[in-house]
Amino acid sequence: MYKGNDSIAISINDESKQVAINSSVQSVIEMYAEVRGVDIQGIAIALNGEVLPRVRWQTVSCLADDKLEIFSVVAGG
Repeated sequence: MYKGNDSIAISINDESKQVAINSSVQSVIEMYAEVRGVDIQGIAIALNGEVLPRVRWQTVSCLADDKLEIFSVVAGG
């Protein structure tokens, strides 16, 4: 995802990825979704085991060794 000296390692769905230091969760997810062909409108994110509300994606920065889990959101009744 990112190649440079100013990067950190994080995990996305148990895959190790390099991202730029101070990358927001939003920017990381957008890059990941583009590569994977995922619609970000239909996903939820857990950061280190806790659901991260969509309104916080832009303001939360990824830190070294963070674990992001991407889940498909399914409407139910």
